[in-house]
Amino acid sequence: MPYLKSKHLTTNLKNWNEDSDKANRKLIYIGGKIRFQSEQYLEDYIEAYFDTIFPELVLIKRQHSLKMQRCDLLCCSKLHKQAVIIELKNEEDRGLVSQLMRYRKIISQNQSFAELIDYSLPIKLIAIAPTFHEDNYTDKEASKFENDISFWKFHVEYDTTGTKFQLEGKSYDVLYPVFGLPRSLQNEVIQNTVLPAFTHNFKSNLPVDTHQNFRIIRELFMAQPKMKEMVSPTYRKILYGTGEGENHKKLAEITNTSKGIWLFLWLPTRVKTKIKIPVARFGFVLAANNSHFAQDSVVEWLVCTKTTVNIEDQSNNKICLSFDRHGMAKWTSANMYLCQAGGYINTLDLFIYLLKGANRPFDDSIWEWWRSQEKNTPTNLGWYIDLAIKTWNYRIK
Repeated sequence: MPYLKSKHLTTNLKNWNEDSDKANRKLIYIGGKIRFQSEQYLEDYIEAYFDTIFPELVLIKRQHSLKMQRCDLLCCSKLHKQAVIIELKNEEDRGLVSQLMRYRKIISQNQSFAELIDYSLPIKLIAIAPTFHEDNYTDKEASKFENDISFWKFHVEYDTTGTKFQLEGKSYDVLYPVFGLPRSLQNEVIQNTVLPAFTHNFKSNLPVDTHQNFRIIRELFMAQPKMKEMVSPTYRKILYGTGEGENHKKLAEITNTSKGIWLFLWLPTRVKTKIKIPVARFGFVLAANNSHFAQDSVVEWLVCTKTTVNIEDQSNNKICLSFDRHGMAKWTSANMYLCQAGGYINTLDLFIYLLKGANRPFDDSIWEWWRSQEKNTPTNLGWYIDLAIKTWNYRIK
């Protein structure tokens, strides 16, 4: 049992988490756009505002399941009792039309809620998503039910007056806080969010003077798409990623043991082979008297390790100067990280893309920029956190 799961919650903790989840529904700011943290939060929002957004419809059931098929919203029109299936997507999905066709067939065959729906009328299909892939339009044109399929795009906007959900030319308020906004636009309500039960217990074991910085760094991690938060049974380790297994992608880990409090980030690393996204787990040794997790804390060393950081290794030149099989130093001084990790072409290309947004072929200005950067890596912790987040979003896109 490496990490706690919902089955380990007591009844009281389950109630705590339910309250926390309701209180902490959120939007995230990423790539210059605002989106719902998850498809579930999008569904929650649509369900809560259903009568306002769809005044002509009746919501019959959310997540209606039949024979291994499950549609998001099964509805009917108030006037004619015509069946309407609404599928919600928080991101682009190439298989939308085939998914809607399967729902249409199973609903039509089983005639669910026949007392509420007139099945002599065609079933209307609505897909709501931020963008639609070209294949969606191709599949729609090829379908004999083309006239019954509608694509509705949505987007979310944020300004000083609040957050708005825009759909089909109409605007609706969104009261969820926005995570990941530039600090100048941060909503103070985020600082008062209710932590889930396991996370609360983990934070309680941290020194009190780290609590605020932990909350701030946690906001950044939890603002990323497809993110899960996992806590160990001892409440001494917390992991951020898609899962705990070897094949899951990970962004960050915080450990709190008798040997100290350590932050680990998955960052680009030096590799000889042509791995598309070379990453490794790095721990951070901060300068004396610098605050744990604070963005402006000064990093002295990065330690490439799958286990923990042994601070005594700093004085052991043999260990400190050792390398992994690709030639990555196990201990790297912070200002030399880019130079050390970017020693091979695929990691170099990854760095230039993440930090400059450029792909090969590189012009002279890109090479000049790289030469100015590679031997002068920033040493503030916030820079490394930002790089880890950029790497995460590149890995999962």
